[in-house]
Amino acid sequence: MIRGVIESVTDTLDMNEWNVLWVDDKGKSRGKWFYCKSHARDFYNKLPYMNKRMERA
Repeated sequence: MIRGVIESVTDTLDMNEWNVLWVDDKGKSRGKWFYCKSHARDFYNKLPYMNKRMERA
């Protein structure tokens, strides 16, 4: 719970956009845009692919 509060405060201070990029099983590049770093990180951690990255947009 405390982690969620801290992340929500730091996300509002961190006014960046984040992209999560990966290559799927068929070799196609995919991407998803996020406003909050914590949401991007959660999505990134759940991706089952090895060829993935998270970057600041």
